[in-house]
Amino acid sequence: MDTIVKRFEDNLRRRRHEILPVLKHLTAQSGGVSDVDSRRLDGEAIMTARLAAVYERELSDIDTALSRIRKGTFGYCNACHQAIEPSRLERFPRAEFCLRCKDI
Repeated sequence: MDTIVKRFEDNLRRRRHEILPVLKHLTAQSGGVSDVDSRRLDGEAIMTARLAAVYERELSDIDTALSRIRKGTFGYCNACHQAIEPSRLERFPRAEFCLRCKDI
């Protein structure tokens, strides 16, 4: 599991490095607009603000996954303590539950 975790960590750090400048640019373009304020803006500003929100969510997911890596809990289900499926972690690096336990 250590080599898999290392690969995930490298990929997550790389993606974080890619997202930060894009998010900074989008936030500057949208002026840090929230969804409530977006009703008063034109379509392009609204789309920019929404895209920034998507990147913010991805960055939050990455930071959560990196925190779990540091704690040694990444890749293990919080309920059954078994390994989370690698395909699930690829799609949802923030995943805290395996497929069997996610709906319990």
